Amino acid sequence: MSSISDLIKKIIDGVSNWIERCIPEYEPNAWNDANGIQYNNNCYNYGCDIQTNTYAQPGRAHGITLSPGDLEDCDAVQNGAIADGLKPVNCDEGCGCKDCQHQVALVIWPGVDYHWYRKDQNGKWSHKLGGTPATNLDNSGNLISNPKTADRGNYTLFCGCFCVDKSQVTIN
Repeated sequence: MSSISDLIKKIIDGVSNWIERCIPEYEPNAWNDANGIQYNNNCYNYGCDIQTNTYAQPGRAHGITLSPGDLEDCDAVQNGAIADGLKPVNCDEGCGCKDCQHQVALVIWPGVDYHWYRKDQNGKWSHKLGGTPATNLDNSGNLISNPKTADRGNYTLFCGCFCVDKSQVTIN
Protein backbone atom coordinates (compact mmCIF):
# COMPACT_ATOMS: atom_id res chain seq x y z
CA MET A 1 0.00 0.00 0.00
CA SER A 2 2.77 2.40 0.89
CA SER A 3 4.33 2.26 -2.58
CA ILE A 4 1.01 3.14 -4.22
CA SER A 5 0.57 6.08 -1.85
CA ASP A 6 4.13 7.19 -2.58
CA LEU A 7 3.52 6.95 -6.33
CA ILE A 8 0.31 8.97 -6.08
CA LYS A 9 2.08 11.60 -3.98
CA LYS A 10 4.91 11.82 -6.55
CA ILE A 11 2.40 12.26 -9.38
CA ILE A 12 0.52 14.96 -7.48
CA ASP A 13 3.78 16.73 -6.60
CA GLY A 14 4.91 16.53 -10.24
CA VAL A 15 1.68 18.06 -11.51
CA SER A 16 1.84 20.79 -8.84
CA ASN A 17 5.44 21.62 -9.76
CA TRP A 18 4.53 21.76 -13.45
CA ILE A 19 1.62 24.14 -12.76
CA GLU A 20 3.76 26.40 -10.58
CA ARG A 21 6.57 26.49 -13.16
CA CYS A 22 4.51 26.82 -16.33
CA ILE A 23 1.22 28.58 -15.60
CA PRO A 24 1.42 32.17 -14.35
CA GLU A 25 0.12 32.95 -10.90
CA TYR A 26 -2.17 35.95 -10.61
CA GLU A 27 0.28 38.42 -9.05
CA PRO A 28 -0.84 41.92 -10.07
CA ASN A 29 1.86 43.59 -7.96
CA ALA A 30 4.50 42.23 -10.36
CA TRP A 31 2.88 44.37 -13.08
CA ASN A 32 1.20 47.24 -11.20
CA ASP A 33 4.13 49.37 -10.13
CA ALA A 34 2.59 52.68 -11.35
CA ASN A 35 5.91 53.21 -13.10
CA GLY A 36 8.06 51.55 -15.78
CA ILE A 37 6.70 48.00 -15.72
CA GLN A 38 3.04 49.00 -15.68
CA TYR A 39 3.32 51.72 -18.31
CA ASN A 40 5.77 49.97 -20.67
CA ASN A 41 4.08 46.56 -20.82
CA ASN A 42 0.61 46.01 -22.29
CA CYS A 43 -1.98 43.24 -22.57
CA TYR A 44 0.19 41.23 -24.99
CA ASN A 45 3.15 41.34 -22.59
CA TYR A 46 0.86 40.41 -19.72
CA GLY A 47 -0.89 37.63 -21.62
CA CYS A 48 2.44 36.10 -22.64
CA ASP A 49 3.79 36.76 -19.12
CA ILE A 50 6.89 38.38 -20.63
CA GLN A 51 7.99 41.86 -19.56
CA THR A 52 9.86 43.46 -22.48
CA ASN A 53 9.22 47.12 -21.59
CA THR A 54 8.51 47.65 -25.31
CA TYR A 55 4.70 47.67 -25.31
CA ALA A 56 4.89 44.48 -27.41
CA GLN A 57 2.73 44.04 -30.52
CA PRO A 58 1.78 40.70 -32.15
CA GLY A 59 4.23 39.94 -34.94
CA ARG A 60 6.49 42.97 -34.45
CA ALA A 61 9.41 40.78 -33.33
CA HIS A 62 9.13 39.09 -36.73
CA GLY A 63 8.72 42.15 -38.96
CA ILE A 64 4.92 42.31 -38.97
CA THR A 65 3.33 45.72 -38.39
CA LEU A 66 -0.38 45.90 -37.56
CA SER A 67 -2.40 48.82 -38.89
CA PRO A 68 -5.87 50.06 -37.87
CA GLY A 69 -7.33 48.28 -40.91
CA ASP A 70 -6.07 45.00 -39.48
CA LEU A 71 -8.53 45.31 -36.60
CA GLU A 72 -11.74 44.62 -38.53
CA ASP A 73 -11.39 40.87 -37.96
CA CYS A 74 -9.09 38.45 -36.15
CA ASP A 75 -6.79 37.34 -38.97
CA ALA A 76 -3.92 39.86 -38.85
CA VAL A 77 -3.57 39.86 -35.05
CA GLN A 78 -3.77 36.06 -34.95
CA ASN A 79 -1.14 35.77 -37.70
CA GLY A 80 1.18 38.13 -35.81
CA ALA A 81 0.77 36.11 -32.63
CA ILE A 82 1.41 32.85 -34.48
CA ALA A 83 4.57 34.36 -36.01
CA ASP A 84 5.69 35.14 -32.44
CA GLY A 85 5.24 31.48 -31.46
CA LEU A 86 1.74 31.37 -29.94
CA LYS A 87 -0.18 28.22 -30.87
CA PRO A 88 -3.94 28.30 -31.65
CA VAL A 89 -6.07 25.98 -29.52
CA ASN A 90 -9.80 25.27 -29.29
CA CYS A 91 -11.15 27.23 -26.30
CA ASP A 92 -14.19 25.00 -25.91
CA GLU A 93 -12.17 21.82 -25.35
CA GLY A 94 -10.54 22.98 -22.14
CA CYS A 95 -7.05 24.35 -22.08
CA GLY A 96 -5.48 22.05 -24.62
CA CYS A 97 -2.12 23.56 -23.65
CA LYS A 98 0.68 21.19 -22.67
CA ASP A 99 4.45 20.99 -22.38
CA CYS A 100 4.80 23.92 -20.01
CA GLN A 101 2.32 26.25 -21.73
CA HIS A 102 -0.39 28.59 -20.49
CA GLN A 103 -3.55 29.75 -22.24
CA VAL A 104 -4.43 33.21 -23.55
CA ALA A 105 -7.50 34.54 -25.36
CA LEU A 106 -7.69 37.24 -28.05
CA VAL A 107 -10.58 39.70 -28.43
CA ILE A 108 -11.04 42.68 -30.74
CA TRP A 109 -12.84 46.01 -30.54
CA PRO A 110 -13.64 46.07 -34.27
CA GLY A 111 -11.71 48.78 -36.10
CA VAL A 112 -10.15 50.12 -32.89
CA ASP A 113 -8.02 47.74 -30.78
CA TYR A 114 -7.22 44.18 -29.76
CA HIS A 115 -6.86 42.78 -26.24
CA TRP A 116 -5.48 39.64 -24.55
CA TYR A 117 -6.64 37.71 -21.48
CA ARG A 118 -4.52 35.16 -19.60
CA LYS A 119 -5.59 32.04 -17.71
CA ASP A 120 -3.82 31.89 -14.35
CA GLN A 121 -2.91 29.05 -11.97
CA ASN A 122 -6.16 29.47 -10.06
CA GLY A 123 -8.19 28.68 -13.21
CA LYS A 124 -9.52 32.24 -13.46
CA TRP A 125 -8.56 34.76 -16.12
CA SER A 126 -6.89 38.15 -15.78
CA HIS A 127 -5.83 40.95 -18.11
CA LYS A 128 -4.09 44.31 -18.38
CA LEU A 129 -5.42 47.06 -20.65
CA GLY A 130 -2.45 48.96 -22.07
CA GLY A 131 -0.60 50.84 -19.34
CA THR A 132 -3.34 50.30 -16.76
CA PRO A 133 -3.05 47.94 -13.77
CA ALA A 134 -3.51 44.19 -14.22
CA THR A 135 -6.83 42.90 -12.91
CA ASN A 136 -8.86 39.72 -12.68
CA LEU A 137 -12.17 41.57 -13.04
CA ASP A 138 -14.28 42.18 -16.14
CA ASN A 139 -16.01 45.46 -17.06
CA SER A 140 -18.85 44.67 -14.62
CA GLY A 141 -16.46 44.05 -11.71
CA ASN A 142 -16.87 40.26 -11.78
CA LEU A 143 -14.10 37.67 -11.55
CA ILE A 144 -13.38 36.33 -15.03
CA SER A 145 -14.13 32.62 -15.27
CA ASN A 146 -14.40 32.68 -19.07
CA PRO A 147 -13.29 35.57 -21.31
CA LYS A 148 -15.72 34.41 -23.98
CA THR A 149 -18.71 35.20 -21.73
CA ALA A 150 -17.21 37.97 -19.56
CA ASP A 151 -18.26 41.61 -19.90
CA ARG A 152 -15.54 42.82 -22.28
CA GLY A 153 -17.07 46.19 -23.04
CA ASN A 154 -16.38 47.26 -26.63
CA TYR A 155 -14.18 44.21 -27.32
CA THR A 156 -17.10 42.38 -28.89
CA LEU A 157 -15.26 40.06 -31.29
CA PHE A 158 -13.95 36.91 -29.60
CA CYS A 159 -11.13 35.54 -31.78
CA GLY A 160 -10.05 32.44 -29.89
CA CYS A 161 -7.44 30.96 -27.62
CA PHE A 162 -3.73 30.26 -27.90
CA CYS A 163 -1.08 28.41 -25.94
CA VAL A 164 2.04 30.26 -24.83
CA ASP A 165 5.29 28.40 -24.19
CA LYS A 166 7.51 31.20 -22.90
CA SER A 167 10.63 29.32 -23.99
CA GLN A 168 9.33 29.27 -27.59
CA VAL A 169 7.73 32.73 -27.82
CA THR A 170 9.51 35.92 -28.88
CA ILE A 171 7.64 39.21 -28.55
CA ASN A 172 8.66 42.83 -28.96
